[in-house]
Amino acid sequence: DAVHDELEYSIGEGQTLDTSAYTVVVPNLLGNGVSYSPSRMGHAERLAGYPPLLSIGDNVRAQHLLLEHLHAARGAPMAPLSLVYGYSMGALQAYEWAVAHPDHVERIAAVCGAARCGELNGVFLRSIEEALKADAAWDASRGHFTTRPVRGLRAFGSIYAGWGVGAGWYTQRGYASAGFECAEAFVRDSYLPAFANCDADDLLSQIRTWRHADVSRHTGGDLAAALGRVRARVLLMPCDEDRYFTLGEAQHEAALLGERATLRPIVSAAGHRAGDPHRPELAAEAAFIRRHVHELLSER
Repeated sequence: DAVHDELEYSIGEGQTLDTSAYTVVVPNLLGNGVSYSPSRMGHAERLAGYPPLLSIGDNVRAQHLLLEHLHAARGAPMAPLSLVYGYSMGALQAYEWAVAHPDHVERIAAVCGAARCGELNGVFLRSIEEALKADAAWDASRGHFTTRPVRGLRAFGSIYAGWGVGAGWYTQRGYASAGFECAEAFVRDSYLPAFANCDADDLLSQIRTWRHADVSRHTGGDLAAALGRVRARVLLMPCDEDRYFTLGEAQHEAALLGERATLRPIVSAAGHRAGDPHRPELAAEAAFIRRHVHELLSER
């Protein structure tokens, strides 16, 4: 459940999001534990129920209203955004911005993400959702957890470890570059602690948001028509070993976007993790992303 401070490594003078040239606004996803989320609700409110779905579209509408308010406070109309940058679920939001508000976005950078949640991606999400709900703490009648599902969160992290990095991370011992002696140690000391303290209801909220993401809902399910609405320049940066936001899907989207798109695959055994390169062993991936984002911003 990524939050704003986990992106700070990419923000600053000379960084991917260069504050010497641009003002950077980082909104938190609804449901991520910082913004409006199950874990932020009072006990009585939580018992009354959290919305069953807060969509990517809901998030972008809220972001658009936020920016309108910020501009209004300065007495100025909302200007087109120079860039909407997004990794993973952030990339889903970047695409939503470009399709829902084509006149308000000049460029988007979609890193290890897509225009919609594909079928393989949905299978992955269903597996981690069912792992959580298999815990005895899940109350199906009320639709939330009664206590922290310790075993469910452990199962969640164990499954995620098989999807969150590329196959080469294990078969080529990529984990050794991160300081782990074996695959078991990597899973035990990296993925399991990452989810052990998460709020499970927040995780379910994010899974639902992710699984229902699809810009083609604007055009009756026609993805080509939805991407036809995009006026922004689009930088697509999938990882060649991403196991759920796949390179093939990005290639298909690039073909539909035509001259508006630039496809720059990240070659990395880290898979989906390559798009969030804050770890020292991913310095090459970070430099690759930074270079191509700066090139995108230099285009006029």
